[in-house]
Amino acid sequence: MAAGFFRKAAVEKLSTPEKLDQLIKVTSPRGWIALITITLILATGIIWAFFGNVKTKLNVVGVLLGGEIHEVVATSQGQLISLNVAIGDVVNEGDVIATVEQPELFQQIEEVKASLEERKFDLQQLLSFGNQDTRLQSELIQQQRTTIVMQIESEKKNLEFLRNQLDTEKGLLAQGLITRTQVVNTEQQIEASINTIESLKGQQVQTSSRKLNLGFDLQQKINMSKQRIAETERQLSYLQERYDIQTNIKSAYTGEVVELLTDAGVIVRQGSPLFKLKNQNQLTADTNKLRGVLYIPSQDGKKIKEGMEALVVPSTVQPQEYGFMKGKVTYVSDFPITQKGMMMTVKNDQLVQGLLSQGALFEVYVEFEKDENSYSGFKWTSAKGPEIAINEGTSCMGKITVKSEPPAAIVVPALKKFFDLY
Repeated sequence: MAAGFFRKAAVEKLSTPEKLDQLIKVTSPRGWIALITITLILATGIIWAFFGNVKTKLNVVGVLLGGEIHEVVATSQGQLISLNVAIGDVVNEGDVIATVEQPELFQQIEEVKASLEERKFDLQQLLSFGNQDTRLQSELIQQQRTTIVMQIESEKKNLEFLRNQLDTEKGLLAQGLITRTQVVNTEQQIEASINTIESLKGQQVQTSSRKLNLGFDLQQKINMSKQRIAETERQLSYLQERYDIQTNIKSAYTGEVVELLTDAGVIVRQGSPLFKLKNQNQLTADTNKLRGVLYIPSQDGKKIKEGMEALVVPSTVQPQEYGFMKGKVTYVSDFPITQKGMMMTVKNDQLVQGLLSQGALFEVYVEFEKDENSYSGFKWTSAKGPEIAINEGTSCMGKITVKSEPPAAIVVPALKKFFDLY
C-alpha cells in the first residue's frame, strides 16, 4: 500500500539521496560562450599590446599658402597723390601703380633748368659777339703792329744818320775842330737808338703773340662754357631720373592685387607698404603650390622631424564630417621664428600677432598628398573630402604624428613611474 501511495521517482530519490550515480552539469552553453569570448578579447588585447601601434600627435595651427605674396612699398617719402590699383587688378612688373608728391625735388629741377637756359644764352652771346670782338681786337693789334714796324724803320734811319754823324765827328775831333764831348753825346744817342729798336722789336713779337692767342682764348672760353652746360645737363638728367623714381612708384613684381594697405592722400614714408600682390604664376588654380605653414610651441618644436605624417584641416571644413588632408612634414625651422620672419611668410599682421600670443614658435612646412579623384585635388582621411576648393590664405589646424609605438611600450614606463621604480 505504501508502494502504491508514493510515486516511483520519489521512492528512488529517497533510496539514493547522494545521487552518486548521476552526472552533474558544471556550466551551461551560455557560460562557455562567455568564457570563449573573454578569452578571445584578452588574447586580442595582448596581441595588440605587443604588435599594435599607438600614435602620439601634437596639435598645430597655421595657414594655407600657395604662391608667393609680395608687398609693394613706397620708394620715397611724401604725400600719396594717387593709388592706381584695386583688389583683383593684375599688375605687371614695371607698371606705375602710385604717385607720390615731391615738391622740393621739383623745385630743384626748375632751378637747374633756369641755370641751364642762362648758360646756353651766355654761350650764344659768346659765339655771336666773341667773333666780332676777336675781329676788332685783331684789327687793333694789326694797326699796332704796323705802327711799330714804321717806328722801327724810322729809328733805323735815325740810327744810320747818327752813325754817319759819328764818323764825321771823329774826323773833326782828330783835326781838333770839335770837343770830345760832342763825340760822346753822339755815341750815347746811337746807343739809345739801338735800345729803342730792340724795344720796338719786342713789342712787335708781343703783338704777334697776342694775335695768335686771341683765337685760342676765345675757343677756350667757348669750351669752358660748353663744359658748364654739359655739367648742368647731367645734373638735370640725374634730378629728373630721381624725380621719376620717387614720384612714380613702380611695381617690382607681376601678380594680382589681393589687399590694399593704404589710400590716396596719406603721407607715406620710404618703405611703407602700399598693397599686397600674389605671384603671377599663381593666378590660376595650381594646387601643386599649396602648402601648409604651421606653427608649434617651442617646447614641442624639436620633437618634429622632416618626413613625419601630418593631418591638416582648413577652418572652412568640418573635420568631424570630412576628416583631414594628408601630408608630410618637409621643413622644420632650427630655431624659434621671429615676428619679422613670420611676416615674411604669412604677410598678415593680425594673424602673426595672434600666433605669437602663444609664445615662441617653431615654423613647420607641410606638403599635401595629391588625389586627382577628389574635388579639392588632395587626399583626405575620408573617402573624397569636401566638394569645395581649398584656397590659400585660409587658416588651418591639424595634428602631426611625432611617435608611433606598441601599447606595451607605453604601459611599462607608466607602471614604473606609478610604482616609483626609476
